Amino acid sequence: MPGSALPPPSAGLAVFHVALGRGTQNYSCAAGVDPSTAPTALGATANLYNVTCMASACTSAPSSQHPLDQVPALALYANQQPPPEDANNLTPLGSGSVLSGHHYFTNATTPTFNLVQGGTNYGIFFSKKAFNVTAPPGAANGTDGSTAVTWLKLHVETPAAPSVIQQVDYRPNVKEIYRVNTAGGNPPKTCDGMPTTFEIQYAAEYWFYG
Repeated sequence: MPGSALPPPSAGLAVFHVALGRGTQNYSCAAGVDPSTAPTALGATANLYNVTCMASACTSAPSSQHPLDQVPALALYANQQPPPEDANNLTPLGSGSVLSGHHYFTNATTPTFNLVQGGTNYGIFFSKKAFNVTAPPGAANGTDGSTAVTWLKLHVETPAAPSVIQQVDYRPNVKEIYRVNTAGGNPPKTCDGMPTTFEIQYAAEYWFYG
């Protein structure tokens, strides 16, 4: 995983799954709001593509040599629109890419990762933000000029009503999720000239530890 100022994975945890997220960060500007007001974050939606093998192939190389480091920016610039929910292939991953699931928010504060796709089941995870740091200098901007969203460490929470899931989808060993190597996704600084709701395209790596 790319180095950062985020706390490292907790002792005893190892990489369980690595996914490339490609989608949108979602925002709102209430009607009649002061134009100088900052947009309100409404969560995100993204397809998640399995890049675990790509990540494991380069973990022993210096960070500057990681092939995966370039993938989020390439995925953002090579795809002018977010992929359809069922899109199994994604440039630049090509025909070898595999859709492993979807990322969305079940409420305003619960990033959710549903890694049940077709005949593959890596589990469903509800999480909560634990730490965040500004994306490092040099992080890729979006095609619209948006700066890169923050890097995050999320703690996985035990499913509770109303977010109860089937036992077959529960992976209690997975405890932490990181969002790193982000590209694009930040909103403009103010609501001036913005619609009541809008999307900013982004891509990122998601590392699951268990």
